[in-house]
Amino acid sequence: MVDQSGLRERKKAATKAALCEATLRLAVEKGGLDAVTADEIAAEAGVSTRTFHNYFPNKEAAFLHDFHQTTGDLLEQLRERAQRQPIWHALRDASISLHVDERYDLTQMQCREELIRNSPELIKNQAGQFMELFAEALGIVAEATGTTPDDLYPRLVLGSALVAMKTSNEDWLANPRGRSLAEVITAAFEQLEAGITAPVPAMQT
Repeated sequence: MVDQSGLRERKKAATKAALCEATLRLAVEKGGLDAVTADEIAAEAGVSTRTFHNYFPNKEAAFLHDFHQTTGDLLEQLRERAQRQPIWHALRDASISLHVDERYDLTQMQCREELIRNSPELIKNQAGQFMELFAEALGIVAEATGTTPDDLYPRLVLGSALVAMKTSNEDWLANPRGRSLAEVITAAFEQLEAGITAPVPAMQT
């Protein structure tokens, strides 16, 4: 017997992915998301505008769907790893386990980052998603370290880890040749773990 609920979920996921990809393609073609409409995104993905609005409240949410998916995967990995690893290593390895450089096309990733940097509305929407990620991850970090979300320690650890992840991604996108994203993430976490009063030796490529 076919699992109808599972089939529906896969279809919904495929539709969301198609709308996200269509949004990025059109934003690149038109030089920015501001020049793109929901009607155009729906047509590009082969669905109705009504279907688009059933899945996303606005075009910014569609554009950032990949980011939303990635943060969800990060939380799932962190929750599992925090039960068996020191929290700093769990944060590092959760980030590495996403294999972002293998899941997404490099050129698309670079285009997406450029479009976000040039769009105040996308920056605002991504910041909102980031704050949701921080709030949920903070509970995991606090529980794993025997602290509370109001304490300085878990907020400092998580904030440092998220900065390391973001900076690693930006650094790798700017110069991906000769090194994997995992290597850059590892180096960033090692630098923070060693302290930031002086740089650690540069990674050999």
